[in-house]
Amino acid sequence: MRLNPITGLAFQQLLSRMLLRTVLGIAVLVCAVVAISQFTAAGSLVLELEYGPLPARLIIGSAYGVLGVAGVAVLRAMRGRSAVVPSPLAKKREAHLVMLIEAVLLGYSLAQKTGRTS
Repeated sequence: MRLNPITGLAFQQLLSRMLLRTVLGIAVLVCAVVAISQFTAAGSLVLELEYGPLPARLIIGSAYGVLGVAGVAVLRAMRGRSAVVPSPLAKKREAHLVMLIEAVLLGYSLAQKTGRTS
């Protein structure tokens, strides 16, 4: 068995998983935007009946403003964190995996027919 079809199948499977996750992520994002829009409309109607049109819009605008400021604060707080340093055990496992892959590739290259006879 040649190595090229194996790598092609692995790449195709990885690409299809990434595409599926991307499509699902976009669908979830669209649903979230629609839900926010509907909740905003419903809240606006309730607040307009209770306080009037202008205060209702001010209340909704300030709620979104507070959420936006909180989101920026969270993003700034997360930006200062450094990346997690992998443990030496993880590096050792990675080294074993690299050696295993190199051994498989060397075995495939040596097992190929070279056309010469001994």
